[in-house]
Amino acid sequence: MSATLRSLLASLVRDTAGNTLGIALATIILLVSLAGSGTDMARAYMTRTSLQNACDAGVLAGRKAMATSGTYGASETAKANKMFNFNFNPNATNADSIVFNTSSTGTGAVSGTASTVMPTAVMGIFGYKNLTLTVECSAELQMASADVMFVLDTTGSMLCDTDGSDCDGDSTSKIVGLRNAIRDFYRTVAGSVTDKTNTRIRFGFVPYSATVNMGGLVATGTMPTSYFADTQPYQTALAKFDTPEYVGTPGAPVPDTQTYGSNITSANCTSWGSNTWPTNGGNPVSGGGPAPAATTSTAYSWRSWTRVSGSGTSALGTCVRNRNITTTTYVTRYRFTNWIFQAATVDVTPFKGMGDVPVVTNISSTATVPTAGTYDMPSLAALNGTTGVTGLTTTNARWRGCIEERQTVQNLSMSPVPSGATDLDIDSAPTNDATRWKLYVNELVWYRGTNTGPRTSTSIPSGVAPEGSQCPSPAMLFTDVDTTAPTVVPTWLENYVNALVASGSTYHDIGMIWGARLASPTGLFQSNVNADQVKYPSVSRHIIFMTDGAMAPNIDYYSSYGMEMYDNRVAPAGSNNTTLRNYHNNRYVAACTRAKNLGYTVWVIGFGQTLNTQMTSCATAGRAYFASNTTALSNTFKFIAGQVADLRINK
Repeated sequence: MSATLRSLLASLVRDTAGNTLGIALATIILLVSLAGSGTDMARAYMTRTSLQNACDAGVLAGRKAMATSGTYGASETAKANKMFNFNFNPNATNADSIVFNTSSTGTGAVSGTASTVMPTAVMGIFGYKNLTLTVECSAELQMASADVMFVLDTTGSMLCDTDGSDCDGDSTSKIVGLRNAIRDFYRTVAGSVTDKTNTRIRFGFVPYSATVNMGGLVATGTMPTSYFADTQPYQTALAKFDTPEYVGTPGAPVPDTQTYGSNITSANCTSWGSNTWPTNGGNPVSGGGPAPAATTSTAYSWRSWTRVSGSGTSALGTCVRNRNITTTTYVTRYRFTNWIFQAATVDVTPFKGMGDVPVVTNISSTATVPTAGTYDMPSLAALNGTTGVTGLTTTNARWRGCIEERQTVQNLSMSPVPSGATDLDIDSAPTNDATRWKLYVNELVWYRGTNTGPRTSTSIPSGVAPEGSQCPSPAMLFTDVDTTAPTVVPTWLENYVNALVASGSTYHDIGMIWGARLASPTGLFQSNVNADQVKYPSVSRHIIFMTDGAMAPNIDYYSSYGMEMYDNRVAPAGSNNTTLRNYHNNRYVAACTRAKNLGYTVWVIGFGQTLNTQMTSCATAGRAYFASNTTALSNTFKFIAGQVADLRINK
């Protein structure tokens, strides 16, 4: 056809007769060509737009699936393909040879290319039978400024594998899995920050067991020691010293001589010299007293006999003997009488410096002190080494920064929080001893058995001993996370997660109370929470609460609420562990509610622990997840990181 058209045009040029008709024909052909190309270009534009939209939808679906699984594999690729196919309709323009490929870039994005071949409707007559259309697309997580508070269960079971075996804290343990999950969370978040200059990411931490550790905040002065009481009650050990004992100190002997009142024989003089004549008075002779009055000891010895008259054995003479008088003076000491195991108020000001403080751990039955009284273990240890103190065994104790919660009330219902439950007051600073926190010092707390009353004994009974520590790693306020190198975990974060230790029992409420307290924009640490509001006016706020077990308070353990069996601060006397759990669960949910009311999204992860009602209630709606093993935990952390960030098309 093109050859015929060229021949026709050439003949028209040579033959000017009837040119009007030729010109009209050429014009018609040109108009047809223009109209055809416009039609096909419109069809191509429509097809390309549909292809781009489908490509975008596909990579978004793939990146979202990657956020859930943490990897980009066959399953994620299939979801991307499904979304692409759903959004691209080739029938409208008879497009075929459709190709869609996606891959992960390794920097947190999913990229793709899509192509198709569209047959032309008109331009085919001019030799253009098909148009190949190709588009590119990419989706990534883009992070806005965010604060993330991690409230982490670091109880003893975290040393175990997820099946409960091999509780040795090795590479397959849950505590190691948690450390890796936090690293993965960082990498996902850091990889999502596109504006490194104007985006701030901060992490805070509250590891918990039966208590929480505010030692880091105290050491820096962020939490002043005036927030803690100087004296406080402990279920402790006392030592009673009230059996008087007199300790004598002999003076130097005072020598003199003594002459018998008349002349006597030499033999009698010898006997009188040793105080055995004229009567046997003993040698030495005690006098004075009784103690504590001074006593004397008089010792005698023969000195001389000088004849005055007579001869032989009947001769008489002057008799002189030596006399040495030793005077002993006395001081009163008080010997150990018995132990008393009961509640008592202890002065804890020496512990506030967070250094070593001696405490007594054992007392000899012959131990003495200079002043009668009943002593607590730090007060008694402070006397060690002074005059008159004997028989004490001591060790060094210290306050490591863990806390006993402030005053609360025995109340099962915590909705609303009742008056007097100052432990659930997230924002207020202490104003008196009722609202001050107390020092958690396990060396001062003694388990005395199931008898809740005082216990007295002359020696430490079997099974009676100071409590072990359940103090976890120190908490940390919101701290900037450097996101400039997403694959390299910042040194401070690496050091912090490596230092997480696993020990103690599970009190979810104390962890969540302090997670909310450290994160509150209206509370004690608001200067940290609200820092740089001009530069970062909009910050998304999140609390990630992770536990590997259900609430498990124990009446026998020393926790942030004291010794539950003896102190009864939370539940009535006689409560068992099941009853106690109900009281603490309600406090836990109340603390979660408070955190959500502060504007935080609360994410809850059950790590090998089936989600129960309280965990689901704690979480913001739809934000509670179960992770069966360490791989699932890391993927869950990465998924949450993806949800914290915004999913966006970047190409």
